[in-house]
Amino acid sequence: MHKKIIAILFLLTLWQLGVNLSGIPAYILPSPILITCSLIENHALLLKHTFISMAEIIVGLSIAVLLGTLSAILLDYFDRLKPLIKPILLTLQSTPPFVLMPVLLIWCGFGFTPKLIVICLSCYFPITVCLLDGLKRTPANWLDMASIMGASKKSTLRYIRLPAALPSLMSGIRLAAIHAPLTVLAADWIGASSGLGYLIMLSHGRLEIELMFACIVCITLMTFALNKGVTLLEKKLVFWPSTPS
Repeated sequence: MHKKIIAILFLLTLWQLGVNLSGIPAYILPSPILITCSLIENHALLLKHTFISMAEIIVGLSIAVLLGTLSAILLDYFDRLKPLIKPILLTLQSTPPFVLMPVLLIWCGFGFTPKLIVICLSCYFPITVCLLDGLKRTPANWLDMASIMGASKKSTLRYIRLPAALPSLMSGIRLAAIHAPLTVLAADWIGASSGLGYLIMLSHGRLEIELMFACIVCITLMTFALNKGVTLLEKKLVFWPSTPS
């Protein structure tokens, strides 16, 4: 941790020196000191839009985890559903979710709902696919033992296959947590009246470059906090050694 902080401070020092020595104007590349001043001066505005973006991501990701988990379990449990639903999932997966934003704006209007739908779609597929893959990779000897002991299909799924697939589910959530901030930014750029992406576009249009870079800092910190939260959740839930092959 200390090494990371030292590396970041070193890069910021190089950045500051590079700007000072080269004479690059602040409207092209502001120095870390100017960005820090903007963070302090606009802290209330930045906190407001960061909170909005973070809330959208957390709600969207939570719904995607719920829907993705249920979908994967149903597809795995009812084999006959796979030929019907899998082509639909693959078709939807091949469509970038944020390109649906203009249509959702027509249907739902500006605000929270269209961005929430786009975030859900973006996070849903990696969660579903990773959990399905994890359910398929349950060690065969575990399933043989359950069969010998007379465990039902439902009990095997609940007590053996789902716990074994939990690391795969967490991998899917980790991927979704990477996609979610990018998706919410894209949704803000296409059409929104709040959020960090909206504030970036607004500050860019007003040539408030320091504020724009301050927004980028907030996005970076938000994404780091989100990934850290997923890591802590994974350590809490997956506390056993990795599944043997």
